[in-house]
Amino acid sequence: MPTETALHPADEGRRDLDSTPDRPNRTGQLVGVATLAGVIALTAAAVPWLLTPDGNRSPGSTSFVATSSPTAPAQSPSASGVPTSAAPTTPPTGAAAAPEPPGSRPPSTPDQSGTRVAPAPTPPVAPSPAAASPDSSPPAPSFSPVSVEAEDPGNLLSDGAAVVACGTCDGGARVRYVGRVTAYLTTATAGRRTITVRYEVDGERGLQISINGAAPTSHRVSGTGWGTPQTLRYTATVPAGRISMAFYNDAGPAPDIDKITIS
Repeated sequence: MPTETALHPADEGRRDLDSTPDRPNRTGQLVGVATLAGVIALTAAAVPWLLTPDGNRSPGSTSFVATSSPTAPAQSPSASGVPTSAAPTTPPTGAAAAPEPPGSRPPSTPDQSGTRVAPAPTPPVAPSPAAASPDSSPPAPSFSPVSVEAEDPGNLLSDGAAVVACGTCDGGARVRYVGRVTAYLTTATAGRRTITVRYEVDGERGLQISINGAAPTSHRVSGTGWGTPQTLRYTATVPAGRISMAFYNDAGPAPDIDKITIS
């Protein structure tokens, strides 16, 4: 009959472990722990998404962003144990700006679509140039009477006309045997003027007068002698500047001419 060999106490303990019938139970426990860990991981990923107020998350994304809650800010206990309010934080982007004081912007007006549109700024108005005072403009030239002696060297004598001394004439001389006398004068302004012709004649004669070569005016003059001055006056339109006045008589002899005045 075989004899049993005595075992060391340590070997007896190893044999007890190898021969224990609970090994399958231990393997099942490990599988259960692994399954529980997976469930906890899935729950941890889903819970933040379920706690978000709007429940939004990016499609295909596994990360979630916690949104701000409209509730009052969290309070933290102070050193004395009394809860204190958390310090205000910077408003998030997109938050409404603080209201502007009244009068900071011009009033807006609704357009055709109903949207209120601020009025366009008024462009600056350039100052209008100061109106010139009446005294700053040069005064209009005034008309002054002009005169010329018939015997003046600047005049033109033709068709037998000649200068003769005359004690009763202006300037001490006159033009006699008038075939044609052309006198020259200069006026400052144009207008209706009075033409005055001093002459001498014994009897009655005809006289024609043309201004700047225009159609002449015809006149009948008379006198009592060659030493007695006479005067002819009439009205005519006289241009401004240098003008010429021609004296003649196509129908016979003309009176002697002494002086011409435009006034």
